[in-house]
Amino acid sequence: MKSGTREIIICGIFAAIISVFSVMTIPIGEVPVTMGLFGVMIAGVVLGAKRSVTAVIIYILIGAVGIPVFAGFKGGAAVIVGATGGYITSYIFVALIVGFFVQFGRNLSKNNRIILNIAACFAGIIICYFLGTVQFMLITQNPASVAIMKCVLPFIPFDVIKAVTAAILGDSIFFRTKVLHKK
Repeated sequence: MKSGTREIIICGIFAAIISVFSVMTIPIGEVPVTMGLFGVMIAGVVLGAKRSVTAVIIYILIGAVGIPVFAGFKGGAAVIVGATGGYITSYIFVALIVGFFVQFGRNLSKNNRIILNIAACFAGIIICYFLGTVQFMLITQNPASVAIMKCVLPFIPFDVIKAVTAAILGDSIFFRTKVLHKK
């Protein structure tokens, strides 16, 4: 299989994985708990920056045209420009940051690599919270204190678990899947 074809297939597979994880939700308020961020962090750890960003952009474009891949089986551009759309668009930067730092840690010992992966995922979560909460504040006209209470604090325990799991599982997937190493 040609390298370009392999790259397209890998990015498409991870766009599908992110899509499946994103529709898995637990409604706890205006912003549901979703596994989408977990899918993005796994993509970042496994694929690195370029391929994970490509997978996320594919996912966002699929949702933007109306295919219901966003939380709660929603789709369409209105979701992206809505109150919680900043969390979705932040996934591009989450994938970039996680993938960028993980790529530089590939040659570290396993323990150091996992620590770097976890730190990269935590940085991605902070970016997601910041960008998503800013858009939420702008759209809903809520002050930062209200937005943080609704959009950040309830999610911290879930996202810590997602980050640690994505860092460990993603590392294992990368080092056990030879097709991901080929250029």
